[in-house]
Amino acid sequence: MSKHEPQPSAFSRFLGEMRRRHVVRFSLGYAAAAFVVLQLAEILFPAFDIGDTGLRILVVAVALLFPPAVVLAWVFDITTEGIRRTDDEAPDDRRLEPGSLLPRVSLLVLTLVIVGVVGLWMARMGVLDDPEQAGAQAADGEPALVAYDASVPIRSLAVLPLDNFSGDGGQDYFTAGLQEELITQLTQIAGLRVVSRTSVQRYHDAETPIPQIGRELQVDAVIEGSVRRDENQVRITLQLIHAASDTHVWAHQYDRPLTDVLGLQSEVALDIAAQIQAEVAPDEVTTLRRVAARDIDPEAQDAYLRGKYELAKGTPEGNRSALQFFETAVGEDSSFAPALANLAGTRFLVGMADSAQAPRALARAQEEAERALAMDSTSVEAHEVRGLILESLREPAAPGAANTPPEMPLVLGVDASDLDSAWVTSLSQLGQRIATQMRSRGVRLQGASLDQRLLGARQLMAAGLFDEASVMLSDLVDDAPDMAPAWDLLARTKIAAGDPQGAVGAMEGHSARGGDDAPTPAQVRSLQTAVNREGALGYWRWNLERLEARAAAGQRVSPMDRAAALAATGDDEGAFTALERAVAQQDRNLATLERDPVWDGLRADPRFADIVRRSRALRHAPGDAGPPGGDPRR
Repeated sequence: MSKHEPQPSAFSRFLGEMRRRHVVRFSLGYAAAAFVVLQLAEILFPAFDIGDTGLRILVVAVALLFPPAVVLAWVFDITTEGIRRTDDEAPDDRRLEPGSLLPRVSLLVLTLVIVGVVGLWMARMGVLDDPEQAGAQAADGEPALVAYDASVPIRSLAVLPLDNFSGDGGQDYFTAGLQEELITQLTQIAGLRVVSRTSVQRYHDAETPIPQIGRELQVDAVIEGSVRRDENQVRITLQLIHAASDTHVWAHQYDRPLTDVLGLQSEVALDIAAQIQAEVAPDEVTTLRRVAARDIDPEAQDAYLRGKYELAKGTPEGNRSALQFFETAVGEDSSFAPALANLAGTRFLVGMADSAQAPRALARAQEEAERALAMDSTSVEAHEVRGLILESLREPAAPGAANTPPEMPLVLGVDASDLDSAWVTSLSQLGQRIATQMRSRGVRLQGASLDQRLLGARQLMAAGLFDEASVMLSDLVDDAPDMAPAWDLLARTKIAAGDPQGAVGAMEGHSARGGDDAPTPAQVRSLQTAVNREGALGYWRWNLERLEARAAAGQRVSPMDRAAALAATGDDEGAFTALERAVAQQDRNLATLERDPVWDGLRADPRFADIVRRSRALRHAPGDAGPPGGDPRR
């Protein structure tokens, strides 16, 4: 070559050397082979119960092995005579690099070291970790924070136990009562899910981080604060905290005279609703403001809060003590509707503990509940007490029938067939306590049927007591392993409690025990793969396919079950269509609308709040103890 000819650039010579050493051809072949391997792995891994972690490791290995493979392709070549080191001589007798093997080995070692460092870094960053195990570790440790977006409305709340800053432990009843009153008022907002007081009490005096509380309770935000009582004044300090980001969204201090402290909770509820962009219907605003506008006799208020505190103990002694306090409150202020409603409910609880006195006590409790409703037709507690009393009487006593003879026939202990089929959904703490005692008494005296136990679990779930419902259902499927609705509801309670792997376990148990509608082992493996990949969403996708298959086979599918699956998988319009059908059919599972997290994605839509209000109207319809027709097992 003449020295006057233009010399090729170093880059051109490098490309020419790559072609001569067949590096480009090798790279294309490696990419094609890797694609085939990954496609086969995606098909075969689920068949051998190898989850997403195995596939993730394979993808990372294929990517990390590429650089060392290219270096080897540079150094060695595959020929008809076998694998040999590529000649250093270029076709034009120019050497691209020295002929010594040392630079080649050094390049290979350096590549392997770099790849190894990258692999270790990815492992430390958790790229190769099982997402389920990573989630469990996060639950045990400090939760990861996310950025707070003020444009995203808050649709679920937990009111944590308030701190007593009065310097007097004897005021604990006062602080606890204000917490329960605030929960009661917030619960009246149809577009908001409020966790029950029972579920949040475990965080009393606990040092649990707010993000962890939010994840465990599956709420967007929490309310925490303190109460200081000083003679005739009270100071309440509250903070609204966005749970996932641990961001303080709002804080306010309220100073009020004692005569205004219960009404203040309604004012606080409206303030919180404004901060979280919750839509409050005009009738809800009217109700809350009416409560806030009324001054209450301080003695009546104090007796009322003491009664609530005693009632929360859940003991026979506490119930009897609460009854006396509520009688005192009503005696001090006969127009105090909440005290009268709680008096009726507590009398019901005490009466059930004494079979001889039960008929007279229930008749008197019904009369008191009717009076409470006459004072305040919007009272959730009064509606629930009245409905639960009517559930427990064969022939409801007429209002004012305080002298009904003791031989009045009762369902309790005689025929529990109507006991747990209550259309009344216990949203208040009082209603939950009564319903729980009704169930336990029916089981103790006679033994509830399988359907009654299933419906009792549904009521617990409707009240947001998912762990308690899960325990009841676990016992139920042990006694009746072929009861498919119990297995399905057990999986639902696990999902509602934030435990998708528990739902997989429930379906595994159903598959192993067999029976009608039991999933096949292949379906369970499919569910496991879906849950590993998408968590609770994977369960809902799998469940929706099952429900659609049942419907296609001519089996009855609860519109509420279908609506829940559609809502969870993002089909809002389909969910609303199913919900309208559920209202038309008076589906008893409408009770889950208020406390089940699956509906949180719909709560910002005014249509959802309207459906909640209509379902409440169905539950509180006078003289209607339950929806007509329908399969109680669904």
